[in-house]
Amino acid sequence: EFEGAFDAQYRVVAIARNGSTLIPSQQERFIEKDLLFVICTREGVESALSFSGKPEIDIKKLMIVGGGRIGEILARKMEGAVDSIKIIEQRQERCEYLAAKLGDNVLAINGDGRNTDILVEENVKECDALVAVTSNSETNILTCVAAKRMGVPKTIAEVENIEYIKLAEGMGVDAVINKKLITAGRIFRFTLSNKVRSIKCLNGSDADVLEFIVSPGSKITKGKIKDLGFPSQAIIGGIVRGNESIIATPDTEIMPYDRVVVFALPEELERTNKFFINIWSNMFLESGKEAGWIEVICGSMFSGKTEELIRRMKRAKF
Repeated sequence: EFEGAFDAQYRVVAIARNGSTLIPSQQERFIEKDLLFVICTREGVESALSFSGKPEIDIKKLMIVGGGRIGEILARKMEGAVDSIKIIEQRQERCEYLAAKLGDNVLAINGDGRNTDILVEENVKECDALVAVTSNSETNILTCVAAKRMGVPKTIAEVENIEYIKLAEGMGVDAVINKKLITAGRIFRFTLSNKVRSIKCLNGSDADVLEFIVSPGSKITKGKIKDLGFPSQAIIGGIVRGNESIIATPDTEIMPYDRVVVFALPEELERTNKFFINIWSNMFLESGKEAGWIEVICGSMFSGKTEELIRRMKRAKF
């Protein structure tokens, strides 16, 4: 049950179930195939994984399918963090370039990632993770599915066709990267306020994630969270107070200038915002002026259509 789904180190803040997003109540029960969104401290990662039945994966051997610009950047960032990296790239001249430019623990292999024989030859089953970043979404999905069936614990695919995202997740791909959603998030930032610092689109959820800096005198500082009448379709996940990270519970009291992370469904954004600003800021808010300092991280759009992005922009009135 949800009551056991948070402690001092982690808390479940949203559930994706059958194509819809739920903000869990304390009576919520998890069911098989639920996708849980969890906020946790660094120290709580292991506990959160244990709670969900997911083993922690220590990545030492990495395989990258696709040696283009993204594959090269990934290899550069990871070569100091893992023991070995294999990059499979179809273009021989590109392989020669990667072999010359990357570190000694990176091996560039000339081959077609769509061919499962090359995955077998390169012992993909011994890798801890596979990332497919070719220019073809179908190739990336199928390569990840094949690797998963061969026993690779973690697979990640770049998928450019937004309509394929749910398909990829349904076929067992662990994580999906989509550049269009990343770009949409950055555009969304500039439609809200010049004080919104970053926005990210999270695959698999319609919930928005907001980070507030609490104004002195705001309603959220007037007592314990459970006594404030906070919107039922929003949940406070975590708090940063100075150098301390706190996982919120119903008994938590929020202080002025705390940085507070909130998960909320789109229809609750405006109500939620009013809990974090003082009465004078609220007067400016009602007159259409900027109030508060808000960082918004928009939840992902399942359809990914432009019309949906525009609707979400119009609903987020700060």
